[in-house]
Amino acid sequence: MSVPPGIQKHLSDETYPLTPEDIAFYQKYRFIKLRQVFDADTIAYYDRVISDKVAEKSKSVDPLDARNTYGKAFLQIFNLWREDESIREFVFSKRMARIAAELMQVDGVRLYHDQALYKEGGGGITPWHADQ
Repeated sequence: MSVPPGIQKHLSDETYPLTPEDIAFYQKYRFIKLRQVFDADTIAYYDRVISDKVAEKSKSVDPLDARNTYGKAFLQIFNLWREDESIREFVFSKRMARIAAELMQVDGVRLYHDQALYKEGGGGITPWHADQ
């Protein structure tokens, strides 16, 4: 699937108004909530594309009642960028890379993996865990 030109342009736009306060907050706490990184059209497009790919990939996942507690907590699909060119363009967008690099105060970044997490209706609780 080809990314629409308007969305492609937005992904390539490296500018995002990070403030010194944004960077300081990230440096102190190692997380941040940023608003309007992508416009509504880009979000709507990728909501559909990623959800469709997750639905396709999850057909091979066991039904909820056959999964363990952790498996019931949420559906997770890794490295969707390998499955779809438009998802690849999103995951590797210059916009996200530039934001990440500026927040971390480095010249460039590398991707470890991408991950889609979905809470399914009727799924279980999310067990206590520590993300690393």
